[in-house]
Amino acid sequence: MWRSLARPVCNCSSLLVRSYNTKVKTKPLPSFRLPSSRSTFAPLGVKSVGRPGPPPTQAQTQSSGSGSAPAPKDRARRDEEITAAYITFVDENGELHRNVRLENALQQFDRSRYFLIEVDPTARHPVCRLFDKKALFEKAKQSKKKKTTTPESVVKEIVFGWNVSPHDMGHKLNKARQFLDKGNKVKVEIVSKKGQASVTRSDQQETMAKVVAEMEEYKLSKPPKLAGSSCFMQFERK
Repeated sequence: MWRSLARPVCNCSSLLVRSYNTKVKTKPLPSFRLPSSRSTFAPLGVKSVGRPGPPPTQAQTQSSGSGSAPAPKDRARRDEEITAAYITFVDENGELHRNVRLENALQQFDRSRYFLIEVDPTARHPVCRLFDKKALFEKAKQSKKKKTTTPESVVKEIVFGWNVSPHDMGHKLNKARQFLDKGNKVKVEIVSKKGQASVTRSDQQETMAKVVAEMEEYKLSKPPKLAGSSCFMQFERK
């Protein structure tokens, strides 16, 4: 009796399994390909690094500098102003080190004593040399001193008319003597002023001779020269 009851149950369960398998189609598993023996694995968080290539050229590294402010136009680039990533480094002993990273070169000398100055920016790896700061400052100081205006380079002007009175001429020439004694050069100009009577050529010659005679203790560097109605002459200290 029990066997007869179990057969219908088993038949029903087998029918349910068959009908389910026909409706549900299983997807095939994705294929997984193992890497070849040449492939390398890097630990998590670490990038895989291959063989180091040749250092970049100057054109490739011009934008790889430190990003500091550019150098002034009146001097060469120095220290962090250098834009190349790789340089030819000349140390304080004059020894040449090729293909050196700029950041490494800046760590190889006393920054308080030396400047690293780019002396040849046109090279593939710009040539940069160490210069003593104290020597550079002294050189700049001497150059600035030479450019300072000396009294001998200053020319003062004294102007008066042809009809000048003896008193006024004496006053003007005394002022010229003060300039000359300080080391300046003095240019004396005699002109025709508006409202004054015209003078003859002989009167002009007489006035010029008086000025030269009054200033005889000084050197007449430029003799009197007439230009139209005016006369120019120049004196300097002997």
